[in-house]
Amino acid sequence: MRRIEKIIAWMRIVATLLLCIFSVVQIWTQTTSTHQEVAPVREMRGLWVAVVGNIDWPSSAGLSVGTLKREATTILDRAKSMGLNTIFLQVRPSADAIYQSSLEPLSYYLVGSDVAKNDLSFEFDALSFWVSEAHKRGLELHAWINPFRVTPMAEFMCAQNHLSKTHPEWTITYAGKMYLDPGIPEARDYVVSIVDDIVSRYDIDGVHFDDYFYPYPVSGEMFHDEKSYKKYNVQSLALDDWRRSNVDSVISKVSRVVDAKPWVKFGVSPFGVWRNKSDDPRGSDTRAGLTDYDVLYADIMSWVKSGWIDYIVPQVYWEAGNNAADFDKVSSWWAEACSQSDVQVYVGHAVHKVNSSKPWKNANEMPSQIKKVRDDSRLSGSVFFSYRQFNRDILGLEEALRTDLYSMPSLSPVISRNADSMSVSVDDISYSGNVLSWTVSSPSDVRFYVIYRYPRGKRNEEEIVDIVGADGKCVQYELTNNAYSYSSVHSSEKGAESSGRRKYIFRVAPVDVYGYEHAKSSRCRVRY
Repeated sequence: MRRIEKIIAWMRIVATLLLCIFSVVQIWTQTTSTHQEVAPVREMRGLWVAVVGNIDWPSSAGLSVGTLKREATTILDRAKSMGLNTIFLQVRPSADAIYQSSLEPLSYYLVGSDVAKNDLSFEFDALSFWVSEAHKRGLELHAWINPFRVTPMAEFMCAQNHLSKTHPEWTITYAGKMYLDPGIPEARDYVVSIVDDIVSRYDIDGVHFDDYFYPYPVSGEMFHDEKSYKKYNVQSLALDDWRRSNVDSVISKVSRVVDAKPWVKFGVSPFGVWRNKSDDPRGSDTRAGLTDYDVLYADIMSWVKSGWIDYIVPQVYWEAGNNAADFDKVSSWWAEACSQSDVQVYVGHAVHKVNSSKPWKNANEMPSQIKKVRDDSRLSGSVFFSYRQFNRDILGLEEALRTDLYSMPSLSPVISRNADSMSVSVDDISYSGNVLSWTVSSPSDVRFYVIYRYPRGKRNEEEIVDIVGADGKCVQYELTNNAYSYSSVHSSEKGAESSGRRKYIFRVAPVDVYGYEHAKSSRCRVRY
């Protein structure tokens, strides 16, 4: 009897162990499935490409046109390979342009010493090239503008038609750098005219302002705008309120300019803290040494409430657990602060800090931040500063994006004010010689195509293989094991899953310039 009791006891132990193993496997399976499901079809995955100081592009001033193009396409190809979908390209770094402009000279960072001669024989239009090449790859391009910086240093080589020489009366020198005085109406209108020129002439997807409004403070320095304050403060506002009203004026006018092309988005990337709670009960639980509202005179929340901007990218450049500004608390504050508006919130991430100080030596810090953003339904994605950082050891972040976090392509979010849409359909899809081909109605209304794949007989297992640019009325897409190739037709990065040929169903959906995805094509049976 005792032996039977022992056997029964052992059987209970084994059963308990098996149950535990089954539970662990079930939890792991559910977790894995959930992880796959949370990679959304729409999510901002952006990359800042800085021109000032030749930070990201071009690598130095005065390069040949061929080199400029090669460096640009290298950045775009790499962004595409990482699963990103939006480029924020700095097109106006210091009251100068990387595009052909009748208002401002070509940037020193582009043409080098020739800028002094204002050599307009330099016919390469970098912005036009970037827009075209980005769209070919299924990437959006937002024109990043620094509104008020005139020169980044005391000794800066400027053309004769540079703002510092044509309108020095609009400028103020502060800590060795020159800025436009936002208090002067003509200076504000000049910034608006720059945006108007870009929006009207280029097929960009967005206009993007950075965090430089009134300058970041320097100890012992004063921003001497006493003259403009005295002359233009017609409402007798306190100095701080007056400065904020000047920045408000620019944002509101730019908003109206951008509305001329309702599919073009307008966004701002402010410093990560609007106000500390100690200064304003509406503020975040932070102890930041400076804030947007009190120091840079950027009342971001007023812009959100007024509907002047479509998206915001707060620079949440701190790690989780930071004593002064915790990543989790700051990103959650922005999410909640904008939750009752139509303004989308993307989080700006500090790739430049990865593998630097001790908190950033943790290889999981940045992937964890990206997952936290994704898990918060009030947030719509991430933007990374900046491209150059991916050229150093950033603890496997690029591989994590490529193979895990962003392994499936994603469209950028649609902005709510874009209620208009077009009637676009894909017709006559076929497959021959490893190439998908199709035609489309109203090809001029198409920005991108989404390539969907389904295992044969499994209609619910939908996978986005790629997002590619519109290329006229008839578009082709090559299915191959090779990496992306843009020589003649687009090609699938993922390709066949094994050395053998497998059966799939492919469908193609057009995406219009507003970002709306239209009905998928009929099914096309493929073996490759």
